[in-house]
Amino acid sequence: MAETPLARAARLFLLRPDDDAARLRLYEVLSGAELVLPLAGEGEGDDVTPETMLAGGVPHVVAHDAIGAVTGATATLSGLALAQMLDGQGVGLALRLGGLAEPLLVAPESLDWLARNLAGGPARVEARPLALHPPKGLPASLLTTLDRRLAQGEGLADAAWLAAVEWSDGSRGHLLAFVGARPGAEEPLAAGINAAVALSGAEDVRLDVTFLGEGDPVLARLARVGLRFDLKDPAEAAKGPPRLR
Repeated sequence: MAETPLARAARLFLLRPDDDAARLRLYEVLSGAELVLPLAGEGEGDDVTPETMLAGGVPHVVAHDAIGAVTGATATLSGLALAQMLDGQGVGLALRLGGLAEPLLVAPESLDWLARNLAGGPARVEARPLALHPPKGLPASLLTTLDRRLAQGEGLADAAWLAAVEWSDGSRGHLLAFVGARPGAEEPLAAGINAAVALSGAEDVRLDVTFLGEGDPVLARLARVGLRFDLKDPAEAAKGPPRLR
């Protein structure tokens, strides 16, 4: 089984436990990772109880990074959703990741920090930009994190465009415009970008998020200066008409 992004981030963190960048990357990947939680009993409807283990006298919810690693009843949710669910309860997280002999323990206070640091959400704009330019001056760490986050959003939209922007009020920053977002996908896409910015280690970066339809006139301007990320699901694209020979 291929190593998951969460397992890679955890391995890097374990090699560099005092490296702030490695820790932030672990939290960023964890926030967007799909976690599989074994359940203590079958549960009824939405009323489920995740399996826990004690570590240092503190309860930790057990979570895996792959469905095949668990037998029996499970629940699946993102790392951020789990952190928000456990916020303030004094419960940590025990990550059982492929390739690691022992679970990686995330302390309750770390989960609380993650939930509260990402609680605000990104800036989502409806106003039209005054001028668009090629993206410039964004830290490499943020671009890498954005690329990873957008890869996780495959199938949730057709594409995303990144450009520098000047707004009519005189402010400047960067704009990430999603095109053709699927119904119900706007909130998780926006939350993912918020996490990418907040946990990339980049400071004083303004990144606004907007959602555009295929016929929006701004797209022609973005295509001239912006950086495009293709988010179409490869499996979905493969269902298109056959190529003519």
